[in-house]
Amino acid sequence: MANARFEYRPWVWAGGLALLLLLMQIGGEAVQWALRLDAAALSRGQWWRFPTAHLVHLGWTHAALNAAGVMVCCALSPALFDDRLPWRVGALAVGISLCLWGFSPGMLPYVGFSGVLYGLFVLGLAPQAWRRDPYATTALGLITIWMLWQWGAGPIGAEERLIGGPIASVAHVYGYGLAALYLLAKAGLKRWLATLL
Repeated sequence: MANARFEYRPWVWAGGLALLLLLMQIGGEAVQWALRLDAAALSRGQWWRFPTAHLVHLGWTHAALNAAGVMVCCALSPALFDDRLPWRVGALAVGISLCLWGFSPGMLPYVGFSGVLYGLFVLGLAPQAWRRDPYATTALGLITIWMLWQWGAGPIGAEERLIGGPIASVAHVYGYGLAALYLLAKAGLKRWLATLL
């Protein structure tokens, strides 16, 4: 009975997050404008936009694709979807927003969860790949190649038409990079603490 409970809880977390992304879309353009990452609004002190920009989308297709991505991430890395998920999502969202605002202001205004999703994939798959899990290694490799392709060659026009606007591929790089830096810092701290004991 305990095993059954352990197995369904990640799906509850993933389903709740996916549902939140879809529910935010009900508010339409008014909610998007109120929550998106916007330089002028940030200059007026509207700091809530750092995390909230990642919960709103360009349209229903954009939101649905990211909600589906959350479920795929849960299937690949269910251990990631626990009571620390809100903190992971919040930290990635704020970190990506700060990077966009500071280093890529031309990408503003910004909306969408995909940068956070790339970060979640790294947080979930990289430790599994490090333990030589072939499925995690393959998935992380494909995600890395796709991210670098979009960043270097530019997004595919059909994909941008599908979601209803431009793809900010640099946000994917920021999400991926922040998650990787966190994992490296965590491993380094663990090794350093081990030398003290």
